[in-house]
Amino acid sequence: MKISATTKLSVVFGIMSCLAWYLLAKSLGFYSVSVYLYRFFFILGFLLIGIFVSVFLEKRKNNGFIEFKQALKVGMLYAIVFAVVVAILIIFIMPLITPDTIDYFLSEAKKAAIAHHVKELEIPDILESEKKTFSSFRLVPPILFWGLIASLLAGAVLQKNDPNKRITE
Repeated sequence: MKISATTKLSVVFGIMSCLAWYLLAKSLGFYSVSVYLYRFFFILGFLLIGIFVSVFLEKRKNNGFIEFKQALKVGMLYAIVFAVVVAILIIFIMPLITPDTIDYFLSEAKKAAIAHHVKELEIPDILESEKKTFSSFRLVPPILFWGLIASLLAGAVLQKNDPNKRITE
């Protein structure tokens, strides 16, 4: 079974985005909220660049021609594989690097809730909802959404139908 260039590219870019996040976290500190904000920018950047590169490579493979639906297919394949790779890597990276990160941010959320005079009965619900935000699979739907947008854009910009193909209806 031959693995497509799009799949290889999405795995490589997924690993690179997690590595970039790790290096940023290492330099700024793992307990900085801005690190987790920048992680989304890294993911979005690698997603957009990867989709356009994948569609461009597919177009080049087809002698400069690519239909809109083929560009959309290639872009979404990239987005799906990229989302899964990023989610799985974050599942393994997060506990290995900083096993107490989630506990730290939950304690900070509890302190903020107490400072804002939240009722004691509401604090466990707030902490439970905060804990759910650390699930790496919560990244998959936004990655797929932005992947769809980028695929549509790449398909619209890079499409060029082959005039030698007969249109059958």
